[in-house]
Amino acid sequence: MLNEKWQTLIDVADFAFQPIVNIYTGKLYAVEALIRNYEPAGFTTIDCVFDSAYSEKTLYSIDVKLREKAIHKFSLLPFSKHIKLFYNLDNRITMMPDFKSGYTCELLSTYEMDTSNICFELSEKHQVGMYAGVDKLVLNLYKQQGYKMAIDDFGVGFSGLQMLFNADPNFIKIDRFFICDIHLSKKKKLFVSSIVQIAQAMGIFTIAEGVECEEEYNECKKLGCNMVQGYFVQKPTLDVTQIVMSYEHLKLVDQSDKRKNGKIANIEKYLQKSSTVFMDSPINDVYEVLKGDKKNHFVPVLARDQTPLGIIRDADIKAYLYSNYGKALLYNLTQGSLKKIIAHCGRADINDPIEKILKIYAFDDDNDAILITENEKYLGYLSSKVLLDIVNEKNIVDAKDQNPLTGLSGNRIINEFVANAMDSKEKVMMAYFDFDNFKPFNDYYGFRKGDRAITLFADILKSSVGFDECLVGHVGGDDFFLGWSLKEEDSFEKVYAIVLEIVTKFSEDIKSFYCEQGLSSGYIMAKNRDGVIQQFPLMTVSAAVICHGFGYQHDFDDNELNEIFGVLKKSAKASSTHIACVDLGVIKDAI
Repeated sequence: MLNEKWQTLIDVADFAFQPIVNIYTGKLYAVEALIRNYEPAGFTTIDCVFDSAYSEKTLYSIDVKLREKAIHKFSLLPFSKHIKLFYNLDNRITMMPDFKSGYTCELLSTYEMDTSNICFELSEKHQVGMYAGVDKLVLNLYKQQGYKMAIDDFGVGFSGLQMLFNADPNFIKIDRFFICDIHLSKKKKLFVSSIVQIAQAMGIFTIAEGVECEEEYNECKKLGCNMVQGYFVQKPTLDVTQIVMSYEHLKLVDQSDKRKNGKIANIEKYLQKSSTVFMDSPINDVYEVLKGDKKNHFVPVLARDQTPLGIIRDADIKAYLYSNYGKALLYNLTQGSLKKIIAHCGRADINDPIEKILKIYAFDDDNDAILITENEKYLGYLSSKVLLDIVNEKNIVDAKDQNPLTGLSGNRIINEFVANAMDSKEKVMMAYFDFDNFKPFNDYYGFRKGDRAITLFADILKSSVGFDECLVGHVGGDDFFLGWSLKEEDSFEKVYAIVLEIVTKFSEDIKSFYCEQGLSSGYIMAKNRDGVIQQFPLMTVSAAVICHGFGYQHDFDDNELNEIFGVLKKSAKASSTHIACVDLGVIKDAI
C-alpha cells in the first residue's frame, strides 16, 4: 500500500513524448516517455523522485505504476503498434524486495502489444560502488524477454565502455553534451565518430540526443548516427496528437543539405563558371569567349530560356580557321544557328546525388564536363579535373564509413541504399545475413577465430554478388547486407540462386574452423545465455530476403521494414534452406 505522497505522485504525474526519428528519412522510429508534473507531489527533480523511492524501498512499486501510465498513453497513438516506446528504467529496481519479472508482458497483452514495442533505457548514473554490475543483470533479464535495450547518456558516466562491453545493448544514446555545437568542435566530432565506429563494429544503432539546430543535425548525419532526437525534430509534448509519423522539415533539410553540401561533396563549392553563347548567337561570339578564357577549351551553348543544349569545342572549330575557305565554310554552317557544330555534353541537376553525376560523366567517353542546372536553368559546369577531385573525396568518405574488420560499407551507406530503394520504382532485392550459433563458437574458440569467421563470410559475399549494381555491406558483428538494383531482365530466381550459393558455401567452408572433435560430433559444448552448458550445432548463416518493385509499388516506413525483416529472420533460421523471402507488394496487397 503506497503512502499519500507516492499515491499523489501516481495520480498527478504525466508523460511527455519526444520523437526519435531516422536521420536519413525523417520517419518516426520511436518516442521517449519523459515524466512530467511530479512537483505537486513534493519533488523538485526527477532524480529526487527515484532516489527517494529507492531509499524507501518502494522503487519497483512506483516504477510499475508509472510504467503502466506511460504504456497506456503510448497506446493512444494510432500507430503505436508500429513504433517503439523508449522508457527510462532505474537499474536499482532489481534490488527492491518486491521485485519480480513478467509484469510488463502482462500489461502489454492488455493493449495487444508485443515486447518488441518497448525499449528500456539504462543510464550510466548508477554504475559505481554498490550498483556496479547491476546493469548487466537488468539488460540480460529484459533482453531475454524480447525487449530492446538502450544505454542512455552514453559518454558522460563513469564506466560507459565497460557497460557497453558487458551489456550488449541494441542502442547507444549519445549524450547531448557531445552533440551541443558539435559542428564547431573538432574534439566532439572525434569523440562521436569514435562512438559511432565502435557501435557499428558491434552492430549497435546510435541515437544522437539533444539535437537543437540544423548544423548539429547535419553533422550527426555526416558522422553516421542512425537516429536523432531533440528540439530540432520536436520538443517533448504532453499532447499525443502532435506526434506524427514523418517529420517533413527534416526532408527539406536533407534536400537542402544535398543541394548545399551533398552527401559526399559540396557541388556548389566545385561549380565552375564560364561565359556562354546562345543557339542563335553569331560564330564571332564563340571566338570571343574562347579567346577571353584560354583555360577553357569549350563554350556552353544555351537556349534563350537558359536551358543548356551542349558545348562547342575549340578543337572542333580550329580546323576551319586555318584557311580563308574554312572560315567561310564555318560562317555559312552557323548562319542563324550554331546547331551544326554543337557537341553533346552530359547534364545533371544540382540536387542530384553525386553518384548519379559521376555515372552520367562515366557513361560517355567523349564527355568534356557535366553541365549543371537548377530547375532546368544553366548554373555552371564541372570539368573533368574537378570530377576526379570529387571521386577522390567520395573515396575518402566511403573509406571512413567502412567496417574496420572487413572493409565493407557500413550503416550510413546501407541506410541510404534502403531509403533510396523504397523511393525507387526500379526492381530491388535486399538480403540481411545473420550467423547461426556464432556466440558459442566465439566463446569456445576465442574472438580471433570469431573475427576470422566474419572475414571469411565477407570474402564469400564479395566474390558471389554477381551484379555490378550491388552493395555489399557489414551492419556490424555477424550481421551483413546485400542490396541489388536490378535491371528489367534480371529475375528473382537469379538473385535467389546467389543467396543460396552464399549460404551453402559458408556452411561448408566454416567447417575447417572447427577442431576434429567438434567436426566429427557435429557440435560443440558451450554456455548458453543463461550460463548453462549445452550442445550447439556447427555454425551456419541465415538470409532474410526482401523483393521490392516486382509488382505494385507501395510505401513502407522503417518500422514496418524492421518488423518484416524480424519475422523473416526467424523464418530463415527455422527453414531447411536457411533462407526466407517475401515480396513487399504481396504483403501490402494482403493487408
